[in-house]
Amino acid sequence: MDDHSQKREFSPPTNKVLVRLKKSDTLIIRNSPVQNMPHSLLALLWMLCLVLPFSLQAEPQQGAISATPVPVWLFDAENFEFWRDRQGNYQGYYTEIIREINKRYGYALELHPISGEEIGKRFAADSPGVYAGVLRTEERARTKILSARLFDNEVLAASLSRTATVPDDLNNTRVIFRRDDATHLQVDQHYPWLKFRQVILVDSSTEAFTLLRQRKADFYINDDSEMDDTLHYYTMSRPFADLRLASVLGFSPELRPLRDNINKLITEWQQNGRLKALENSSKRNYLLSRIQITPEAASWIRNNRLTLWLPKNENFAPLLWQDNQGYHGSAMDMIHDMRDLLHIQVDVKYTDNYVEHLYQEGWPIRMVDIVESRDDSLADGIIGPALSWHNAYYNRAEQPFLWDEEQVRYKRVGVLKGSFSAFYLRQRFGNDVTLVSADSVEALINDINKQKIDFILGDLSSLEGSLRGNDLFRGVLKVAGLTRSDYKIVSWVSKEHPLHSLLTQIHLISSYRTQLERQPEKPLFPDLSKNTFKIISVVLFISMLFSLCLLWLMWRHMKQSQAVSRSIVEAMEKVNRAHDDETGSHVKRVSAYCGLLAREIGLSRKMVHDIERFASLHDVGKIAVPERILHKQGALDPDEFAEMKLHTVKGWRIIQGLALGPVAENIIHYHHEKWDGSGYPAGLCAEQIPIEARILALADVYDALRQKRVYKPGFTHEHACSLIIAGAGHHFDPVLVNRFQQLHLTFKAIFDSHAD
Repeated sequence: MDDHSQKREFSPPTNKVLVRLKKSDTLIIRNSPVQNMPHSLLALLWMLCLVLPFSLQAEPQQGAISATPVPVWLFDAENFEFWRDRQGNYQGYYTEIIREINKRYGYALELHPISGEEIGKRFAADSPGVYAGVLRTEERARTKILSARLFDNEVLAASLSRTATVPDDLNNTRVIFRRDDATHLQVDQHYPWLKFRQVILVDSSTEAFTLLRQRKADFYINDDSEMDDTLHYYTMSRPFADLRLASVLGFSPELRPLRDNINKLITEWQQNGRLKALENSSKRNYLLSRIQITPEAASWIRNNRLTLWLPKNENFAPLLWQDNQGYHGSAMDMIHDMRDLLHIQVDVKYTDNYVEHLYQEGWPIRMVDIVESRDDSLADGIIGPALSWHNAYYNRAEQPFLWDEEQVRYKRVGVLKGSFSAFYLRQRFGNDVTLVSADSVEALINDINKQKIDFILGDLSSLEGSLRGNDLFRGVLKVAGLTRSDYKIVSWVSKEHPLHSLLTQIHLISSYRTQLERQPEKPLFPDLSKNTFKIISVVLFISMLFSLCLLWLMWRHMKQSQAVSRSIVEAMEKVNRAHDDETGSHVKRVSAYCGLLAREIGLSRKMVHDIERFASLHDVGKIAVPERILHKQGALDPDEFAEMKLHTVKGWRIIQGLALGPVAENIIHYHHEKWDGSGYPAGLCAEQIPIEARILALADVYDALRQKRVYKPGFTHEHACSLIIAGAGHHFDPVLVNRFQQLHLTFKAIFDSHAD
């Protein structure tokens, strides 16, 4: 579209009707022949005057509208709503909508892409034209002429690595909004308590994503149609669960007559599903347009079929796992996108001895590959994030746990034939472990039952899935320990393969699409007749009475259980304090810090209560630590420290049978994990660590720094704060450290008020 056509003057459609009478017009007749008319004729004329305006307005003026080109102003940004193909032709959702409107009604609507600032000024000034992609707000619904809803937009927060599950997670962060965009206004109106550290306004999403990659901002907030940088990977969060922005068409005042006809088309397409189908096809075609296929890759696709091998009897979640509904995971998402988006001929073959074949045959494309953390030889071919990987040891419930993996040396360990577990044990222990191979998990379970093997080693999801379907062994076998996390699982493509660049793009797009996918909202209530509604109401009333009785019985039982739980917690605290040199004040302070942090980040009331209640048990596993280590004056040697670290697992095992719940177990088990993955016992990182354990870790370290111990003096509040802040992103969750900085004076007050 050239500049001349954009600047062309627009003339509103002329009205063919020469005389228009309004409802509010007063008919005044003086000194005319009308005065001599009979009253009945005057009354008839008066009625015609009232009816005439409505009949004139109801008649669509197709000739006048279709004769004049009407500009359709829309934001010139690449997304599924509108983009240009490689030949410069307009494509997208609104291109199809406008084409159909012109075809059906004979209009001459013309797309005019302009900047966001320009379209905002035109829309505010009611400049002539139709406006595409208008976000419906309450104020606009009152003051502007808007069409029926086309589709809903979710408001997302994009970040390089951070997540925001609730609005409060965005407090004191640096956020980007697009200038002159309704999203910014809606967030401000719906969440007035949010206080951003910095608000950065940009003119385009491209500029926003560039700032994110340069780490000049923490989040970019906009509706999901704008989150279109599929060439890079971002974490997409949904902190605004109750905020939906309807996308509509806007009309300047003189184009009001167009609205009724366009609404008819929108309503018809909503009812027959064509509108949703257009939205989905536009998103699919837009994603496809973002993929850049080299001539070499295109030639390879034309002349070859792509063969991919996947494990048949092992799970490697989240890349690939199997359940009763089939195979799932990011590897399957990529395969579907290869077929659906690019129409690549993909043959998928499943093998029982996957790892064995993987290393023997050296496939150039591996949807699931296992690499050592220290091995950089395959780094150039990795096309997605590298995820930590370890397997689980199982043994019978009455057998001891594996406090150290070395305990399997000289034991009989059952593995799936050709599995990663077999490879791992050979690499780790050589011939010091007796491997017993089987063709299935069920065969391994039978072998351990017949005492042919001492342990089973395999991936947790496969073993747990088999045990759930096996009533005989459910509760008989247990997880005894985990392997070291020296391995990572990745998707890998040889750099020399013609499809390397293409599959890298597909992986990014698959990840992007998976993050943006959401389940369609279902209506809360189906359409019901009055009689049906009455019957249901009676049934619901009876059910409610019955439920109230059950709730009362459950409430009594819950109160009794809570009393028992309190007694157990108090008893465990006393035993722990008798064995350890911790004071009662220490556990009280830690509980208070944890409750403060949990409330401030918006956790549920029950969650806050459980964290406060069970925080005092975090070091209960020290009961099983020898006193020579626990009360040693000075630093521990490596062997003593290794023994001390086992208190997390031992404590977890101690309370597992007490039915205190997952919050208590997670606090005890994982409170020494670190944000960067260098903690223990499992080496979890970032959000793999349960939030209650992350909170406890920060609270416990702060109090330990302040408290005088046998091996160190007590630190000042300021020194302790500096160490906590320095540990953000390494030892501690950065979001919690951020909140700690806001609350540090309250931490100090808690410590001072409960001093030893």
